[in-house]
Amino acid sequence: MNIIKHRPVSRRTLLRGAGVALALPWLESMSSLARAADTAGGIAESERPKRAVFTMWGLGVNGRDYTPTVFGREWEATTILKPVSHLRDEFTLISGLKLTHSGGHGGDRTFLTGTATHMADAKLRISADQELAEAIGKATRFPSLVLGIHRGTGFGSGTIDKTLAWTRGGTPIPAENRPHILFDKLFRAERPDEVAARKEGAGRTGSVLDAVRDEAKRLQNRLGKEDQAKLDEYFNSIRDVERNIATDLAWLDKPKPEVAAIDFGQNVQALDPELQAKGNFDYRRYQRLMFDVITLALQTDSTRVINYYARRDLSDGTHCYAYKGCPYGYHEMTHHGEEADKLKWLTTVDTWYMEDWAYFIEKLKSVKEGDGTLLDNTLLVWGSSGGTENAHNNTNLPTMLVGGYKLGIKHQGHLEKKDVRLGNLWQTMFGVMGVAVSKDFQGGEADGIIKELV
Repeated sequence: MNIIKHRPVSRRTLLRGAGVALALPWLESMSSLARAADTAGGIAESERPKRAVFTMWGLGVNGRDYTPTVFGREWEATTILKPVSHLRDEFTLISGLKLTHSGGHGGDRTFLTGTATHMADAKLRISADQELAEAIGKATRFPSLVLGIHRGTGFGSGTIDKTLAWTRGGTPIPAENRPHILFDKLFRAERPDEVAARKEGAGRTGSVLDAVRDEAKRLQNRLGKEDQAKLDEYFNSIRDVERNIATDLAWLDKPKPEVAAIDFGQNVQALDPELQAKGNFDYRRYQRLMFDVITLALQTDSTRVINYYARRDLSDGTHCYAYKGCPYGYHEMTHHGEEADKLKWLTTVDTWYMEDWAYFIEKLKSVKEGDGTLLDNTLLVWGSSGGTENAHNNTNLPTMLVGGYKLGIKHQGHLEKKDVRLGNLWQTMFGVMGVAVSKDFQGGEADGIIKELV
């Protein structure tokens, strides 16, 4: 009897015809476990995409109405956590984590880097999401997505940045804040002339970089140690640009996934927080559209690493549900001075934020993937660089790790990790995803993993 060995349908199979090349989503028959093209199997361990989404919510949370008093799986559903309490098997609340260089309103740069990078003499270093993207991002069109409530970097224009992402060369990566623009970037098919123009632009940029590099090398032997160190940083920045160009070129001729269009409405300017006055910005619609697009990005394997600065330190950027009647800014409420009205509104808006977070978890949980869900194959973090109840200290940081069941995460309900470094959570995630950490991981602000989670 002849045994015919099944060849799985390739993940990069294209449907071609009439000038169209259409990329397929993940099909179970693509798995090596499938016995035939029409009999699906589960996703093999080696085929399972491992994903991570880091989100930061600046300025913390009203701890007295957020933090449960009970540890373990039977934690009580506090006011702010009620919207996610029905999903408790999908996440672990972690209380007590700290950031040495956080506190005040400058936790944005240290959240994913661990270092005191707001100080004038600080060495800027790579953020955890970008380290992860270097290791696992090569398989996708976008090694990572950098998102935020505000667009750009904000670097040099104020005390608080607009991005959490930093390259290995110490360069901030601009964040995108418009869901409709992000959708187009991920899924809009480019015309042949656009592709040609991008190739030509990449060639010109490459030539300029070559010329700049040659000129810099000629200077190198004439410089002192400090200037040579600066030049090395400059070279690192050039290499960052070159890597981005190479990645972009490698994917230019490959079609983007085709997905159902999202209705962003006629007035897309209404989806840009920076163009909307307080009271006119429908934050809930905006946030849920962002989560919809993020879900599609993960589902289509367009990226496996996402970093989202969802609420900024100091200037929250969300307009704090003003359209639903909140009369205060978020920062103002965190310095409530025990005023009853501010405390009431702080808990109310924190609960609304958590309703939107529940929407995102449920969205990922609803997408089937092999014998599990998209959530099972994704590590999702809700965190902040600001802790305690009436300040923005660097201890007792509110943190939630969601999903990752198929990656080996063992959720614990409510876990106490007093005075443990936040970097230990990132190191735990790296380990689960099979990525080794460097000796200076998080600038030394990590000294192990959170063993209970694995």
